[in-house]
Amino acid sequence: MTRATVDDVTRIRANDKEPSSTELVALGPPPSAWDDVRLQKLWLGVERREWRSLAVLGASASVETIQLSELLAQLAWRYRGQASGVFDLRDLGMRLVDYHVREMQAKVESGIRLVVSLRSVFENPTAASIAKQTDAVLLCIVLGRTSFKSAEETIAVVGHDRMVGSIVLSRRAPTNHSTNGQW
Repeated sequence: MTRATVDDVTRIRANDKEPSSTELVALGPPPSAWDDVRLQKLWLGVERREWRSLAVLGASASVETIQLSELLAQLAWRYRGQASGVFDLRDLGMRLVDYHVREMQAKVESGIRLVVSLRSVFENPTAASIAKQTDAVLLCIVLGRTSFKSAEETIAVVGHDRMVGSIVLSRRAPTNHSTNGQW
């Protein structure tokens, strides 16, 4: 079935043809990606607890958290209409921890809902201290890569009371450009 456009409708009306009912159904706007049930479930899961700052924390080495952090910040805007932002602190060094904690607090106090992207505590020890400064933590687990033990250790380091939940991500398939076999 081909999708009818506004020009198709104009042409049909100009030719005095009646559009079929299937053409009328096809004229509706395409569904929004934000209406995806999976995104709504993700957002509702994260919203189980009130938070103004959320750490997205990898449970093991090489877990990418920045894309999920950006998505959650967009969802905060789309679903709640709240100003939101992402702090990418995956590569934060010890010397700047206090500075970034103050920056995070200032953003939150100004009304911005903040999502903080962090590497695993096994890759960057500053991740634990930053995560402890947020209202809630979302733990990112990669299917087939993250061990149960590393997830438990991460929760113990950050604190069970801070956890809002976890999300299981699938490993990425290697691309044609990648020859090193990484996921």
